[in-house]
Amino acid sequence: MLERIYRASKHHQVRERAKCILLSFQGTTIEELSGIFGVTRKTIYNWLTNWEDRKLIGFYNRRGRGRKPKLTEAQGQQVIDWVKEEPKSLKKIQIKIVEEWKLTISKDTIKRLIKKINMRWKRVRRGVGKTPDEWELEVKLPILEELKKQEKRGEIEIGYLDEMGWDSKPCIP
Repeated sequence: MLERIYRASKHHQVRERAKCILLSFQGTTIEELSGIFGVTRKTIYNWLTNWEDRKLIGFYNRRGRGRKPKLTEAQGQQVIDWVKEEPKSLKKIQIKIVEEWKLTISKDTIKRLIKKINMRWKRVRRGVGKTPDEWELEVKLPILEELKKQEKRGEIEIGYLDEMGWDSKPCIP
């Protein structure tokens, strides 16, 4: 059974612990096992004890491991409702959380809550260009004025294009 678990389990930790038990039954010492698996002696003892006490279930981690959630279920649902009301600004939702519950929550935590309900959050990018620097205006404005004068004299024709390359006036021959 251990051999089958070692070969077929989809969880890496279970396969590793089953292999450790197999090697232990074959006579491998604790020091050798800790070297093979890259863990401490205490971890190997814990794996062996869990196998003796709980058998197969001992290979799996118990519930309650890891960081406990900052928000309760009700608070999480409230945050999700706020996101649905104000989907464009996570910063406003962070402020509401601080005002309501005196908790500091990162934007990433809010994004994880959103991801749990299969919503996506994407940052909105503004399409407005930056204002030109002083030196750019000093250099380019006189050139533009000269081009406008040449157009008035009929020497050149100026056409204004947007970012896509489209002219503001239709060109019909």
